[in-house]
This record gives sequence, C-alpha cells and structure tokens, in this order.
Amino acid sequence: MKKLLLLLAAVGMIFTACTPGGGLDDENNGNNTEQPGGGNQGGEDNPDNPGGGDQGGEDIPADKTQAIKFQDEDTKLLCTLHWDENEDGELSYEEAAAVTDLGTAFKDSSIFAFTELKYFTSLEKIADNAFCRCYTLTSITTPDSVTWIGNDAFHECQSLASVTIPDSVTSIGDSAFYYCTSLTSVTIPDSVTSIGNATFSGCSSLTSVTIGNSVTSIGNGAFSGCSSLTSVTIPNSVTSIGNYAFYNCFSLTSVTIPNSVTSIGEGVFSNCSSLTSVNIPDSVTSIGNNAFFECTSLTSITIPDSVTEIGAWAFAYCTSLKDVYCKPTTPPAVSNSFTGNASGRKIYVPRNSVSAYKSAEYWYWSDYASDIVGYDF
Repeated sequence: MKKLLLLLAAVGMIFTACTPGGGLDDENNGNNTEQPGGGNQGGEDNPDNPGGGDQGGEDIPADKTQAIKFQDEDTKLLCTLHWDENEDGELSYEEAAAVTDLGTAFKDSSIFAFTELKYFTSLEKIADNAFCRCYTLTSITTPDSVTWIGNDAFHECQSLASVTIPDSVTSIGDSAFYYCTSLTSVTIPDSVTSIGNATFSGCSSLTSVTIGNSVTSIGNGAFSGCSSLTSVTIPNSVTSIGNYAFYNCFSLTSVTIPNSVTSIGEGVFSNCSSLTSVNIPDSVTSIGNNAFFECTSLTSITIPDSVTEIGAWAFAYCTSLKDVYCKPTTPPAVSNSFTGNASGRKIYVPRNSVSAYKSAEYWYWSDYASDIVGYDF
C-alpha cells in the first residue's frame, strides 16, 4: 500500500505538467524530450536490436518476470500504478502481457514515449480517448494484437510525428488522430475496412497517405484540413466517401476516384484550391452539393454519362474552370452548379441533346444556354 501511495503522488506530479487549458507549464515543457528517440525503447534486453524489436514483442525475454526497462519514466509510473500486480514498483513482461484494456489511464498525461506498449500482447483495442491530449507524445508502438483503434484515441497528440498501424487493425474510430499536427505520413493497412469520421482531420503536416485495399468507407471529414496533403489514391474497395472528406486540403493536386464509388458526397473536395485534375468514373450517378466548390485550379472536368444529378454549387467558383464535358444525353438535375467559373467557360454536351439542355428550365440548364455547345463524345 505504501508503494501504491508513493506512485499516486508521483503520478500526480506528472499531471501537473498540463495547465487547465491543456497546454504545458513553461518550466516543465520539454523536460522529458531531452532524449527524443533515444534510449532502447523497451528493448534493452536485446542489445542487437536497440529500438525495440517488432510489434509482436519478439524481444521479450524467456524469463517474463523480468522488469521492462522504460524509455520514459512518466510512462513507467502510470503503468506500474495501474498494472503492477505484485506492487514491487516495476512492470514485468508478464504483467504487461496480462493487460487487455488500457482504458483512459494515459489521457491528458505528459508522457513522451510508449514504445513498450508492444509488450502488452493481450491488448485487443486502443480504447476511446486512450491517449487523448497527450501533447508531448512523440512515439508509440502498437502491438499486433490490437484490432480496433477507438474514437479520439490519439486526439490532439500534437507531437506525434509518425504512427504504425499494425495489420491486425480492422477499424479506426472517429477523430482517432484528430489534430495530430506533427503527423507527416500514415499507412492504413489492408486489414482496415473503415476510416471513421474526422479520423485524420486537422493533421496539417500530413503529406502522404496510403489507404489499404480493404477500406470500403471513408467517413465524413476524414481528411479535412490536411492542408499539406498533395495527392491521394482511393482504392477500388471504397464504395462510400463521406461528406467533406477532403475539405480544405489546400495542397491536394490530384485525386483518383475508383469505379467502385457511386456518389460523390457533399463538399468532398470543397476548397481544394490546388486540385488541377480529377477523374470522375462512370460508376458515379450523383455529385453532391458543393462537391468541388472553390477548386480554383481546376481547368477542365468531364461528367460521365451515368450522372443524373449535379448538386447545388457543385463546381461553383471554380474560377479557372473553362471546359465542362457533360456526357449524359438526358440533362442531369443542376442548381447553380457552374456559377462563378472562368470567363468564356463552355459546357460541351452530346450534339443531339443541345436543345434538351438549353430548354431544360426546371433543371436550370437554361441559365447556361449561351455556354452550351454540341460535341461528339
């Protein structure tokens, strides 16, 4: 009991590093980061592999009662507080392997590294809010046993520069990596089937993302505000792209939409001001409101024959858009869809459908009658 009380006192000192507003006290800010990336990251028992072995914990010693050597003392204190069953002030490999749920033990803490998480080999999920607002966390290694990353799991981990999602993970929750502003790249493995709402929203340093071939749905706002993201390839497994999924991705220059997608949701690429080209596949039947609103670098777009509806303001204020190739023989429903395009913009439609387009007052095509030109597709 005495040891437990001492640990509680020590942990109390850890949490004083966070100000009430969520920031760090000036005197304590960065104290633990004097050795970023240093230490043996929990793998000191294997001198041939400093930095920790694989995610499955292959560097675990034969004697699992040995104490884990933590890189970060704050992480050690929290681990021993919660899972040191024999109260010896240490966490053994055996004790770590028995943990099935982290809960919110690390939420709002000032830990900077937790590569030793790989030794928690019975852990099946990273719980909701598990590492929420761990502002100083720079590195973490998730064990291969984890199948699910919960909502807000790493919410506002603003120092987290990279993350490895193991192949065992099948689902990534809403806002899981929201506002991880130092995150530069992420690979979503083939095991993942869904990306939640706002999962990577606000990751302003994210420049590249690889989406695995099993992902079927990308949630609302999943990558919104990823202002450094330059390109993205959406795999053929994806059937649903949520509203505003790539909203405000200012650096996005190109995107590939697969034939598996049947609708482009509301505001999906709105304000992607560097987007110069996009291929809309023949599988798409509807383009949502504001889908490409203010994509100011877009110069040409082809609407496939399959489209029956183009939402309000879908291509509005695409100020460089000069050529719209609209293939449907029957005019799709539109509503101010092409307002504010480049001066002299032309809308090319099937030659035999010119009169149908120009006279389609109910669908607002008559507003663009002077710009409609017959074309042989």
